[in-house]
Amino acid sequence: MAKPDVLKPGYFVAVSLIPETAPECCYIGLVQVLDEYGVRMTQVEWDDQLDGVKQFSEDIFVPWVNVNSMLVCTQQEPTRRFVRDRAPAWKAQVEAMYKRSQEK
Repeated sequence: MAKPDVLKPGYFVAVSLIPETAPECCYIGLVQVLDEYGVRMTQVEWDDQLDGVKQFSEDIFVPWVNVNSMLVCTQQEPTRRFVRDRAPAWKAQVEAMYKRSQEK
């Protein structure tokens, strides 16, 4: 489990997963709950028309054993930059990395 001071409810994360553990290799979300089993987060994206974070209606639960790495945005960091720019770039890099590994 992630140390409580590293990840907390209210933080935004981009979670890359071990290949073939979920339909997507990376999810961007707002941490809702975490425990010894994993993290539940509401998926999010940036909405340019609203100039804010758009939350999806469903949550995803990611078991710790399926987590490869995470990009984390604490409550002291700029949410807009993370959700609009950094997390989607991270997701694209993870997807490209997974695609390259599958081509080998």
